Amino acid sequence: MNCIAPHGSTLRHRMLTLSPDAIRTMQDHAFAQYPAECCGLLFASDPGTSAGTRALLVENMADKLHALDPVEYPRTSRDAFAMNEAKVARLVREAEAAGERWLGIWHSHIDCGAYWSSEDKRSAAPDGVPVYPTLFQTVIDCRPGRIIEARTFLWDGTDYVPVTTHSDFARTR
Repeated sequence: MNCIAPHGSTLRHRMLTLSPDAIRTMQDHAFAQYPAECCGLLFASDPGTSAGTRALLVENMADKLHALDPVEYPRTSRDAFAMNEAKVARLVREAEAAGERWLGIWHSHIDCGAYWSSEDKRSAAPDGVPVYPTLFQTVIDCRPGRIIEARTFLWDGTDYVPVTTHSDFARTR
Protein backbone atom coordinates (compact mmCIF):
# COMPACT_ATOMS: atom_id res chain seq x y z
CA MET A 1 0.00 0.00 0.00
CA ASN A 2 1.33 3.43 -0.93
CA CYS A 3 0.35 6.80 0.50
CA ILE A 4 0.03 9.45 -2.19
CA ALA A 5 -0.65 13.10 -1.43
CA PRO A 6 0.18 16.40 -3.08
CA HIS A 7 3.46 17.99 -1.96
CA GLY A 8 2.93 19.79 1.33
CA SER A 9 -0.60 18.45 1.62
CA THR A 10 -2.31 18.10 4.98
CA LEU A 11 -3.78 14.83 3.65
CA ARG A 12 -0.60 12.86 4.40
CA HIS A 13 -1.97 11.76 7.76
CA ARG A 14 -5.30 10.73 6.18
CA MET A 15 -4.28 7.40 4.72
CA LEU A 16 -6.94 4.68 4.68
CA THR A 17 -5.94 1.16 5.67
CA LEU A 18 -8.21 -1.83 5.15
CA SER A 19 -8.37 -5.09 7.07
CA PRO A 20 -7.97 -8.36 5.16
CA ASP A 21 -11.65 -9.13 5.88
CA ALA A 22 -12.79 -5.79 4.44
CA ILE A 23 -10.62 -6.31 1.34
CA ARG A 24 -11.96 -9.84 0.83
CA THR A 25 -15.57 -8.64 1.16
CA MET A 26 -15.00 -5.90 -1.41
CA GLN A 27 -13.16 -8.23 -3.80
CA ASP A 28 -15.81 -10.95 -3.56
CA HIS A 29 -18.59 -8.45 -4.22
CA ALA A 30 -16.72 -6.97 -7.20
CA PHE A 31 -16.30 -10.44 -8.71
CA ALA A 32 -19.93 -11.41 -8.02
CA GLN A 33 -21.32 -8.25 -9.63
CA TYR A 34 -18.99 -8.10 -12.65
CA PRO A 35 -19.68 -6.81 -15.33
CA ALA A 36 -21.76 -4.41 -13.23
CA GLU A 37 -20.26 -1.90 -10.84
CA CYS A 38 -20.68 -2.79 -7.18
CA CYS A 39 -20.76 -0.44 -4.23
CA GLY A 40 -20.77 -0.28 -0.47
CA LEU A 41 -19.79 1.47 2.74
CA LEU A 42 -16.64 1.28 4.88
CA PHE A 43 -16.64 1.39 8.67
CA ALA A 44 -13.99 1.53 11.39
CA SER A 45 -14.49 -0.44 14.58
CA ASP A 46 -12.20 2.03 16.36
CA PRO A 47 -13.75 5.47 15.85
CA GLY A 48 -10.38 7.16 16.39
CA THR A 49 -8.65 5.58 13.39
CA SER A 50 -8.78 5.48 9.61
CA ALA A 51 -8.56 1.69 9.60
CA GLY A 52 -11.45 0.16 7.67
CA THR A 53 -12.44 -3.04 9.43
CA ARG A 54 -15.84 -3.67 7.85
CA ALA A 55 -17.02 -3.35 4.27
CA LEU A 56 -20.78 -3.41 3.92
CA LEU A 57 -22.41 -4.29 0.59
CA VAL A 58 -25.05 -1.92 -0.78
CA GLU A 59 -27.25 -2.65 -3.80
CA ASN A 60 -26.33 -0.75 -6.96
CA MET A 61 -29.60 0.90 -8.01
CA ALA A 62 -28.29 2.20 -11.37
CA ASP A 63 -30.17 -0.34 -13.52
CA LYS A 64 -33.44 0.19 -11.66
CA LEU A 65 -33.17 3.96 -11.97
CA HIS A 66 -32.25 3.70 -15.65
CA ALA A 67 -35.28 1.46 -16.32
CA LEU A 68 -37.60 3.95 -14.57
CA ASP A 69 -36.25 7.06 -16.29
CA PRO A 70 -33.50 6.60 -18.90
CA VAL A 71 -33.41 10.32 -19.68
CA GLU A 72 -32.70 11.37 -16.10
CA TYR A 73 -30.52 8.27 -15.45
CA PRO A 74 -28.76 7.50 -18.76
CA ARG A 75 -26.11 5.25 -17.22
CA THR A 76 -26.51 1.61 -16.22
CA SER A 77 -24.58 -0.48 -13.70
CA ARG A 78 -21.95 -1.13 -16.38
CA ASP A 79 -20.60 2.38 -15.89
CA ALA A 80 -22.31 3.85 -12.82
CA PHE A 81 -23.48 3.15 -9.31
CA ALA A 82 -26.29 4.61 -7.26
CA MET A 83 -27.19 3.82 -3.68
CA ASN A 84 -30.54 4.20 -1.94
CA GLU A 85 -29.76 7.15 0.34
CA ALA A 86 -32.48 6.22 2.86
CA LYS A 87 -30.93 2.75 3.23
CA VAL A 88 -27.46 4.25 3.50
CA ALA A 89 -28.64 6.58 6.28
CA ARG A 90 -30.21 3.63 8.14
CA LEU A 91 -27.08 1.49 7.78
CA VAL A 92 -24.88 4.33 9.03
CA ARG A 93 -27.14 4.95 12.05
CA GLU A 94 -27.04 1.23 12.91
CA ALA A 95 -23.26 1.09 12.59
CA GLU A 96 -22.79 4.21 14.69
CA ALA A 97 -25.14 2.83 17.36
CA ALA A 98 -22.86 -0.22 17.49
CA GLY A 99 -19.81 2.01 18.04
CA GLU A 100 -18.47 2.08 14.49
CA ARG A 101 -17.48 5.15 12.49
CA TRP A 102 -18.43 5.64 8.83
CA LEU A 103 -15.16 5.99 6.93
CA GLY A 104 -16.13 5.91 3.30
CA ILE A 105 -17.88 4.75 0.19
CA TRP A 106 -16.44 2.22 -2.24
CA HIS A 107 -17.34 1.08 -5.74
CA SER A 108 -15.82 -0.77 -8.66
CA HIS A 109 -14.89 0.38 -12.14
CA ILE A 110 -15.35 -2.15 -14.89
CA ASP A 111 -12.42 -2.72 -17.27
CA CYS A 112 -11.11 0.82 -17.00
CA GLY A 113 -8.90 1.41 -13.95
CA ALA A 114 -9.14 2.59 -10.35
CA TYR A 115 -9.26 6.32 -11.04
CA TRP A 116 -11.53 9.17 -9.94
CA SER A 117 -13.75 9.64 -13.00
CA SER A 118 -15.67 12.72 -14.08
CA GLU A 119 -18.87 10.76 -13.31
CA ASP A 120 -17.56 9.99 -9.81
CA LYS A 121 -16.86 13.67 -9.30
CA ARG A 122 -20.32 14.72 -10.57
CA SER A 123 -21.98 12.26 -8.19
CA ALA A 124 -19.80 12.91 -5.13
CA ALA A 125 -19.52 16.69 -5.57
CA PRO A 126 -22.43 18.06 -7.57
CA ASP A 127 -21.77 21.67 -8.55
CA GLY A 128 -18.30 21.27 -7.01
CA VAL A 129 -19.65 20.84 -3.47
CA PRO A 130 -18.92 17.44 -1.91
CA VAL A 131 -21.86 15.56 -0.42
CA TYR A 132 -19.61 13.81 2.11
CA PRO A 133 -16.36 15.84 2.22
CA THR A 134 -14.76 13.89 5.07
CA LEU A 135 -15.40 10.39 3.72
CA PHE A 136 -12.86 8.32 1.84
CA GLN A 137 -13.88 7.26 -1.68
CA THR A 138 -12.34 3.94 -2.78
CA VAL A 139 -12.42 2.70 -6.39
CA ILE A 140 -11.64 -0.92 -7.34
CA ASP A 141 -10.24 -1.80 -10.78
CA CYS A 142 -12.14 -4.98 -11.76
CA ARG A 143 -11.39 -6.93 -14.96
CA PRO A 144 -12.60 -10.33 -16.20
CA GLY A 145 -11.44 -12.81 -13.55
CA ARG A 146 -9.09 -10.40 -11.78
CA ILE A 147 -8.81 -7.29 -9.68
CA ILE A 148 -5.83 -5.09 -10.44
CA GLU A 149 -5.84 -2.71 -7.46
CA ALA A 150 -7.91 -0.18 -5.54
CA ARG A 151 -7.26 3.50 -4.96
CA THR A 152 -8.68 5.75 -2.30
CA PHE A 153 -9.47 9.43 -2.81
CA LEU A 154 -10.28 12.22 -0.38
CA TRP A 155 -11.63 15.75 -0.79
CA ASP A 156 -8.81 18.30 -0.38
CA GLY A 157 -10.99 21.41 -0.41
CA THR A 158 -11.12 21.75 -4.19
CA ASP A 159 -11.19 18.22 -5.62
CA TYR A 160 -10.87 14.53 -4.80
CA VAL A 161 -7.20 13.54 -4.75
CA PRO A 162 -5.57 10.11 -4.38
CA VAL A 163 -4.38 9.37 -0.85
CA THR A 164 -3.85 5.60 -0.88
CA THR A 165 -3.08 2.96 -3.52
CA HIS A 166 -4.07 -0.51 -2.33
CA SER A 167 -1.82 -2.85 -4.29
CA ASP A 168 -2.84 -5.61 -1.86
CA PHE A 169 -6.16 -5.74 -3.71
CA ALA A 170 -4.59 -7.58 -6.67
CA ARG A 171 -6.31 -10.96 -6.97
CA THR A 172 -7.46 -13.43 -9.54
CA ARG A 173 -10.72 -15.26 -9.28
